[in-house]
Amino acid sequence: MKTIFITSFHQHISRNILLSDFFELLKKRKDIRIILIVPKFKADYFRENFGDENVIVEGVEIYRASRTFWGLFFKRLSRTFFNTGTTRGKRKYKCYWDRKFFYFAGSSFISFFGSSFFMQGIVRKLDRTLSPNGFFDDLLKKYSPSLVFSTDIHNENDVALTQDARRSGIKILGMWRSWDNPTQQMLRVFPDILICGSEELRRESIKLHNFPEKKIIVTGHPHYDRYLKAPLKSRETFFQDFKLNPSMPFIFFAPGGDKIIKINDTDLMVLEILENLGHQVLVRYPPGEDIKFIDERKWSDKIVFYKPGYRFAGRPDFEITKKDDANLIDQIYYSSVVVTGPTSIPLDSAFMDKPVIITDIYPTERNKYKKGWGFLLDHIDKLLKTNGARHARSKEEFITAIATYLKNPEIDKEGRAKIRSMWFTHADGKASERLADAILKEI
Repeated sequence: MKTIFITSFHQHISRNILLSDFFELLKKRKDIRIILIVPKFKADYFRENFGDENVIVEGVEIYRASRTFWGLFFKRLSRTFFNTGTTRGKRKYKCYWDRKFFYFAGSSFISFFGSSFFMQGIVRKLDRTLSPNGFFDDLLKKYSPSLVFSTDIHNENDVALTQDARRSGIKILGMWRSWDNPTQQMLRVFPDILICGSEELRRESIKLHNFPEKKIIVTGHPHYDRYLKAPLKSRETFFQDFKLNPSMPFIFFAPGGDKIIKINDTDLMVLEILENLGHQVLVRYPPGEDIKFIDERKWSDKIVFYKPGYRFAGRPDFEITKKDDANLIDQIYYSSVVVTGPTSIPLDSAFMDKPVIITDIYPTERNKYKKGWGFLLDHIDKLLKTNGARHARSKEEFITAIATYLKNPEIDKEGRAKIRSMWFTHADGKASERLADAILKEI
């Protein structure tokens, strides 16, 4: 029997991987034993939801490496050293708010060398040599896996595991968790095989990381296989479940949330505009989050709220459930227009060819750093350049965009097709099969 380690440290992995058909395909192979490596405090949750005859859940202490000097040093260096529009934008944003000008100057100087693939390679070697090791040696010895599948190759815990696996001579298959990952930081570990969800991610892996093209497999995104089955509920059931009036169109509003902006008055402003216009609105919070200013207000009966995410008592952490993901699919499918901030929701909307507005509006004049860091990122800039989503930069533009899309949802259809051509090149319902095949081939 072959043994595979699969990591699930980030909250989106259960949705991206474990709730997809990929995991079911792997579980059906009784000649394979799957070891899920998860945070210790979530172990019971994963056992209840994903455990099986050939699936064992191992809970581990997380973020152990960054409790050491070298572990924290290389974690930070991988971001500071990397030189992209995203890292430069975040560095400027941080400097604006914490006023640490010498740190900004030093990190900017260091990042100049990060453009060199040769220097990236040196940093990777130093990282492997100096970073603390052995955190996962007990599990590697206990199960002797044939393969470690790192589902979030940037995650600190994934890095610690893959570094230990590399020292033990165990094959590593790594995957980008999200469409923004290649621009965020340098790869601390080069896996033996890198899984990309799209051709755009493949191109960025080569361009930004100099990752060998022959070691890249483009599978598509497994969890989007389910999107092709939309809708998952009947229209009547959906509107009943969310207490919406089926005779009226509704706006699907996915706020950016409090984490991407210091003072989040933009989400409040957007929802107040929608309420004043008399629209029926379904508000989906970012998973596992609350939004202070929205929660403090009372809203009309036309505004319906949905807070996804299974929350863990006493911890600011969550997991996305199967119900959450199914609801998101139907919420977009049955909506007339999607409204959001600088998030990944425009991709979900474009996948289903749904008109989407990205709001960039505020109740007061402010510079770009007071608008949060969302619009400073490369992937959001690239998204806006497709013209597949309306970028509303004023209240007037926002109101006009809503009216335009409600009247004619076909507008900007070509731009949405452009989004799909970049980030959904393998969206044919067989991504799970391709990922399973890639893993089985390597063991």
